[in-house]
Amino acid sequence: MSEYRVYVLRLQNQVWTKSKRFREANPDYKPRKPVVYVGSTGESIEERIAKHRAGGKTSNRFVKKYFRRKMPAEYADIPVCSDRPSAEALEAKKANELRARGWGVWGGEPTTGMGGD
Repeated sequence: MSEYRVYVLRLQNQVWTKSKRFREANPDYKPRKPVVYVGSTGESIEERIAKHRAGGKTSNRFVKKYFRRKMPAEYADIPVCSDRPSAEALEAKKANELRARGWGVWGGEPTTGMGGD
């Protein structure tokens, strides 16, 4: 049986100043709040981070370039799921919660195949 986990990664603040796409995706961002990536994975979170950082089709460009650290306090209470759709639903919920707090968030959308988490 597979297990899927949601995770939150702190990104360097530079992503906000250097990426128009990130800024456009976060019109309600409040200055001085964290900028993060929210994802879900069927691997360990450490394995997933390593794949992001290595680059390639399943890597996220913002994590590859701006990864700072894991934020386990933001995902420790999220249950492990037995299927990808349930994990993606929790991923979207977490991303929306963080956006509502004024954070800059990338992720939280369902994957459609290659290049997703």
